[in-house]
Amino acid sequence: MLTITGGNWKGRKVEVTPRLITRYTPQFARKALFDIIDVEGLRVLDLFSGSGIIAFEALSRSATNAVCIDSSRVSCNTIKKNALKLGCQEKLRILCADFRRAIPKLEKSGERFDFIFADPPFGENYIPELLEVLERNAGIFSENACLVIESSKKERELVKKYSGDASCLYDTREYGNVFLSFLKVVK
Repeated sequence: MLTITGGNWKGRKVEVTPRLITRYTPQFARKALFDIIDVEGLRVLDLFSGSGIIAFEALSRSATNAVCIDSSRVSCNTIKKNALKLGCQEKLRILCADFRRAIPKLEKSGERFDFIFADPPFGENYIPELLEVLERNAGIFSENACLVIESSKKERELVKKYSGDASCLYDTREYGNVFLSFLKVVK
């Protein structure tokens, strides 16, 4: 179980994905993230969602709505179960699809997001491709969107290297073996 760190649901428990080896954003890193980013009134996109904890943290802090993307059916079912438990199904959409297909669909539908959080599996080399897909589909970003990528120390360098023309790395925070890279989207 994971604990929501702030907002209306502070202290509420969220189930983790059963039978999957999943690395969750540590509680202290989640709290720090939402102390830095005020998500009240924002539209949130949670990529590689796992249990949906980032989306639930954002909704707990009065984000307008959230979309979770994960390619695992087990993860998507866990997110749905957690949303029902918290009573937030009307503010949460779950796309059970690979990010390479889901992001272009979101752009094509005209959806825009103010805060995008991506937590790809460490060591799987997703970051260059993720940044490329986001750059090709930059229409999903609102005017002043913020993109946060969680990575390992080694992969933090990939964020710097591949952030490209569509985004500007402006801050990096370290929480144990987890790094959060904050990027401002350039439109």
